[in-house]
Amino acid sequence: MGMQVNSQVVSAPSNERRVHLDALRAAIDTRRELACGVVERRGMTWVSVVGFGGARRPVEVGCDYVRSAWWFAWDDGRPIVPAHNVRRAVDVLTRELLTP
Repeated sequence: MGMQVNSQVVSAPSNERRVHLDALRAAIDTRRELACGVVERRGMTWVSVVGFGGARRPVEVGCDYVRSAWWFAWDDGRPIVPAHNVRRAVDVLTRELLTP
């Protein structure tokens, strides 16, 4: 969908936050020791992640624009890793959820 501006069509901005969270969800889905789902709450999108056999409760991961870049972040706002580094984010989540 677009709008007319000075005789040019301008596309609506993409939802980059959701693109990064979907990439994270897809990467987690490839890991046997983790499971996840997308959660919508209070107008925000999160990925809720749990470790199979892990000693911890599920964690929720968001995506925020911080320091001029998109970052995955814990539900309390602390940054985890830049959103372009999905593999590292999954490694951090695996350690967090499966380390006793």
